[in-house]
Amino acid sequence: MTEHHARLRVRFYPHHGERTAYVQRVDAEGMPLEDVMTAVGASKDEARTKALASTEDAEVREALESSVHV
Repeated sequence: MTEHHARLRVRFYPHHGERTAYVQRVDAEGMPLEDVMTAVGASKDEARTKALASTEDAEVREALESSVHV
């Protein structure tokens, strides 16, 4: 992402046998500023797929799609 785009980070956390995907806006040092969205699924891939299905934001989609390779 360029400097003109929001800095976003995608994280996945286990919770009660499921995975929660968090997309967070971060500052220049990588510290979280706010949660942009969350999605819950049975696996990391399912949580990512649900998150992708629930947003039209191009930057959020790009961050989620690039998290496949992490």
